[in-house]
Amino acid sequence: GDDIGDSHSYRAGLSYRHSDATNRAYTDTDSTGADVTNAFTGNTKMVGADLVWKWSPHGNSTETNAKFQFEYFRRKEDGTLAFDTTGSDQQGNYSSTQSGWYAQGVYQFMPRWRVGVRYDALDSGSVDNGLVQSGTLSATDFPQLASNHPRRESVMVDFRPSEFSQIRLQFARDEARFNETDNQIFLQYTMSIGAHGAHKF
Repeated sequence: GDDIGDSHSYRAGLSYRHSDATNRAYTDTDSTGADVTNAFTGNTKMVGADLVWKWSPHGNSTETNAKFQFEYFRRKEDGTLAFDTTGSDQQGNYSSTQSGWYAQGVYQFMPRWRVGVRYDALDSGSVDNGLVQSGTLSATDFPQLASNHPRRESVMVDFRPSEFSQIRLQFARDEARFNETDNQIFLQYTMSIGAHGAHKF
């Protein structure tokens, strides 16, 4: 990151993570409606990119300022998937690729007042399940692996009555669940108590 002139600054980053899993279990429901425990064994590779950009006129953020933030990640898994580990324990090759990102912006248009927007999105991507491709089982035996594209849009406004308190009103439209929309309203009051830079009590 660096400064650009006396009013802008930015920070950008890249990340990479590699991990191995042995019998990483999760609960699902098979095609008959019975609960089953499945398990993944293999490796996970994840890459990420992020960016933060800030603006305040001549570096003075007291009156007005803005902040934009963005992050993207992509995950790739390769290995084997075991179906019904406490029962039939059938296994097959498994690979998947998923991605997700969010972007948000917050603007202080006058002292103590801010507005903001945010968008989140995930993509379940592509799944290659050997147990389904071979005809041993069907896709309905793995409902949690079904294709999905959850997303959420949020808007907010907040006010700071003092240096140690904040009131925030937020509305979110959440479409994380299959074919369902959840409209959410939040009213939040945050207060800090104790010694800080301006006061020792």
